[in-house]
Amino acid sequence: MPAAPSQGAVRRLLVAGLGNATHPLTRHSVGQLLLKNLALRACADPSHLSGTARFETARVAAAGRQQHAYLVTQITLRAPSADLDSRPLEISFVIPKAAMNINGPTVAAAFEKLVPPADRLDKPRRSQSPPSPTPPLEEPPDAGSGRRRGSKKGPAKAKPDLLRLVTLQDDLDLSPSTLKYQPGGGPRGHNGVRSVSQSLNSPKYHRLWIGIGRPDERGEVARYVLSPMGREEVQKCEFDEERGKGGEVLERAWKEILRIGFEDGEP
Repeated sequence: MPAAPSQGAVRRLLVAGLGNATHPLTRHSVGQLLLKNLALRACADPSHLSGTARFETARVAAAGRQQHAYLVTQITLRAPSADLDSRPLEISFVIPKAAMNINGPTVAAAFEKLVPPADRLDKPRRSQSPPSPTPPLEEPPDAGSGRRRGSKKGPAKAKPDLLRLVTLQDDLDLSPSTLKYQPGGGPRGHNGVRSVSQSLNSPKYHRLWIGIGRPDERGEVARYVLSPMGREEVQKCEFDEERGKGGEVLERAWKEILRIGFEDGEP
């Protein structure tokens, strides 16, 4: 069981899948589905050095001796050959066992346990050459943004003071099976993200939002988010081990995880 971070010169990143662990494959738990498949994708990557996609239960005591339970696995990747920083990347994949609205304390406790203080913040890179650009993601318009669907923009740039934490969660305002990166900021009405920010006492961490769309009737939101995803939506978040390839959402999310993990953060 990965009860403590490994020692040595590595970069560290914690990726948390927000949702209700008791309700897998529902729209509200799409972040946890994606996270499990990201672990499979990491193990199949040519840069894989160690670790498996088998999750184990871990517990950590927080303030007041309260126990927080979560599922976790740690996978280490080799640094890109062109990167001047040769340190590998250790990713802790975490699934809180708490309900969505109160998963923040579990995420914060896991982050404190698995990521040492010296590794918790992104820091400017020393490299003089700019990193290779990540292909832009197609994004549907935000409310009131006026941006047309399918428009392109440059690769997202992480702020240098963000925590080395990525959360994955559903987004009602994005079309199904779309992905959006957010560097810090507000919770956008998401109670799981709000809980994480409150528990960390900071909104400064990376988020990947997975679109699930909205029901036609506002009064149907609660039922809608707790309903099962369609098979096509699931497939876009899955990793096919036989083909060695993931669905569209999974592959885009993996590129973002690698960008955050390797391009942001320097001792």
